[in-house]
Amino acid sequence: AEAAGVASLRSMLDQKAPHYNSNQRSYCTDYTLKRYLHARKFDVAKAFNMLTATLAWRKDFDVESISMLKVRGNGETGKVVVRGADREGRPILFLRPGQENSKDDHDGNLKHLVYELERAVACMDELRGVGKMLVILDLQHYSMSNAPPMKTSRATLHILQDHYPERLAKFLIIDAPWLFQGFFKIISPFIDKETAAKLVFVNGKTAEAKREVLSKFVELNRLPKSIYGDLGDEEFFTADEYFRF
Repeated sequence: AEAAGVASLRSMLDQKAPHYNSNQRSYCTDYTLKRYLHARKFDVAKAFNMLTATLAWRKDFDVESISMLKVRGNGETGKVVVRGADREGRPILFLRPGQENSKDDHDGNLKHLVYELERAVACMDELRGVGKMLVILDLQHYSMSNAPPMKTSRATLHILQDHYPERLAKFLIIDAPWLFQGFFKIISPFIDKETAAKLVFVNGKTAEAKREVLSKFVELNRLPKSIYGDLGDEEFFTADEYFRF
């Protein structure tokens, strides 16, 4: 069924291929087609609509031209970082709003997010079965002063769900304060069921309890001490090292 779905979707895309540039065409690997088919429960027409919307978005957003130099200002504090792999070999995307440094730069923050998502995808190896990422949301130091605007939060959710389908393995939320719980109630209607099923709240009463939960997903020597791991802050992230290559 999967092979037939891919063939049908490929046939539909081929009819529109003359309208696509080389980046859009090269994006449409068999692995990509499978992800969009899975996301739309193998309804080929719906998968086609979802995929063509992504192709248009990638062109309009100019995803291929987002460079390290363009996002370094937003990424200087390490608020969004791709670092290390989980126990399944999947790249880890860290979201750390407590490190926010450009809260009101909506467009810049979305460009930075997409740069990091593309960086995570580049770390995957679909030939070896690694086509997803682990996301860790660190809510330590989360406050009204650094919480992203609702506009940015909704745009982030839209990008993740609509343009990176089947890329999320689990989404760990660490130390959610009461302030975040209020925000989560507002945003939750926009979270689809598949994404919601992948959320894991890490809120144990002790640091050891949280380490136990986290260690099921990640070796603790890959996490910073600030979220119950064993890495020093500078070992985990420095801008000069991260944006070096």
